[in-house]
Amino acid sequence: MSNILFGTNRQFTLERLPFSIEGAYLSVYQSITDKNLYFSLCRSEDAGLARPNPIRIIPMFEGDELPFIYECDAAKLTVSTKYGTAEFTYEAADIMRIRVRGITLRFDYVPLMHEGGVERFPGEVEIAFNLLGKLLFKHISGNMTNTAKWNFRQVSPYPFVIDVSPEGDNHGEIAIHEYYSNGVANESYIPFDAAYEKTLAAFEKYCENYPEVPIQYRDMAERAIWVVWQSRLGPEGGQKGLKDVAVYMHKLFLIRAFGWQQCFHAMALADNAKEAVRLLLTLFHYQDKEGGIPDNASDLAQYNYISTKPPLYGFACCYMLDNFDTSGLTEDDYTQLYDKLSRFTNWWFKHHDHAKTGYPSYYHPDESGYDEATLFEGGLPIQSPDLLAYIVMLCEACSRLAEKLEDTVNAEFWMAESTRVLDYLVNDLWDGKQFRAKLVATGEYFECGSVALLQAAMLGKRLPRDILHTIALRISDPNEFLTDYGIATENLQSPFHAQRSFTRGPVVAPTNALILLGLFDGGETEIARTICVRYLNALLAEGLALAVSPFRKEPASGDDIVKMNTGMSVSFPFTSWAASIFLALASKI
Repeated sequence: MSNILFGTNRQFTLERLPFSIEGAYLSVYQSITDKNLYFSLCRSEDAGLARPNPIRIIPMFEGDELPFIYECDAAKLTVSTKYGTAEFTYEAADIMRIRVRGITLRFDYVPLMHEGGVERFPGEVEIAFNLLGKLLFKHISGNMTNTAKWNFRQVSPYPFVIDVSPEGDNHGEIAIHEYYSNGVANESYIPFDAAYEKTLAAFEKYCENYPEVPIQYRDMAERAIWVVWQSRLGPEGGQKGLKDVAVYMHKLFLIRAFGWQQCFHAMALADNAKEAVRLLLTLFHYQDKEGGIPDNASDLAQYNYISTKPPLYGFACCYMLDNFDTSGLTEDDYTQLYDKLSRFTNWWFKHHDHAKTGYPSYYHPDESGYDEATLFEGGLPIQSPDLLAYIVMLCEACSRLAEKLEDTVNAEFWMAESTRVLDYLVNDLWDGKQFRAKLVATGEYFECGSVALLQAAMLGKRLPRDILHTIALRISDPNEFLTDYGIATENLQSPFHAQRSFTRGPVVAPTNALILLGLFDGGETEIARTICVRYLNALLAEGLALAVSPFRKEPASGDDIVKMNTGMSVSFPFTSWAASIFLALASKI
């Protein structure tokens, strides 16, 4: 029996993320605005769901709506009312199972123009959405009725309902098939409880990929693993847009597989190096002829090349080589890693250094992960210390991979490149207190309050000891970056600090992960552990949000912080991204 993870009377509700499983596009969630339950399909032309609530789910008794509570474990959602229950589980990623006892469960659908709804055969109702795909409601037992009727004037069905109810004192059951083009009902279905046990076993098997964490973090770790597990989507969903299994950030907010997020997911998989390598290379299925990879990918075959994401792959690769049991990796694994990462590294040197300085620059803020940071106030292109730290690690990873392949020439070349970039970072961009950025057009140095100027701490023991220690002291200074919840993304004294931005104030997951892992690696263990515990405890209290407010109270009014970590804010509550970071950091304590 799995632990209860979310629920009406629990610390966290399904307003934060939907009830779902690995590979499933169909989910159930609770609206943060009207508190009703809805089906959601995590397909969209945009990164945010354009239509998160196409079908409302309503518990009823004798024609009246019922108040309800709910709770879910990793494989079953139970909705309880005064008169009975409705249970949700999955028989497979594309088949949701529903069982009702004592009540009617209504599915209320208001179609858009050109959408479809038809009882195509007795006991089978198909709903066809624009872009979202199709759902087939299949009767199994009890009663299933519907009011579907075509409205020729609106070129769509009239709004209609599907009702599922028990037969007498027994239960009523349906299956819902989800597909993109065409599908058929099964000739038979396994028992509901068997479907639940099968799904729960799949989750428990997936948990084996992660190491133990201290006891105080175990309940949240189970939630974290579940968030990542349910966010894993792949090509078997019916579309060819995803060429391999990737981890979406969320199934309601930012429904895409983002590049560098796959690195953090790989870094958390400490007990499965093989899967970590596969996941690390997910976005490289879309690598272009020049070596670049997209910012993100989706199941609708949308690959965003407007920019790329931070080149974290070298850091992640070295982290895995240093911390994972890699004895199961093969020559083919190392060959794939080397070929793809070396092309990617060359792409950065060729396509992000048109001024021929010898060192890559940012051409777009999204390439840094600091989308609206003060780092870019001076303009673009800009040589930034965080980017050069990424490049140092990319070159080192290429060298170590070449060494694994007994390619001495390339191993020496890439290590020389890593050293060359590191020397430039330390000797040209360090001013004795922090790293500076450099504007490529003018050659002038640029300083700001963004923690991006200190993120090169991720290099750990590769940095001179005095530089890392200086950064550690600044990071741990409550007058600069240290908050009760971790490291702020903008200096706390900065006039540009904005707690409801993304990376200009809040305590953000990737920033804390990279700096803290670097401090651990470089021997600044006491500072790293103190801040890490603060950050992990913040996530225990706030949930696995991408961003946490750096303040307990509103700075101007003194009021309690509100709506920081809900679906109404940029914090993106319970993201798979923050979940994997929680798992990686908790294993360090």
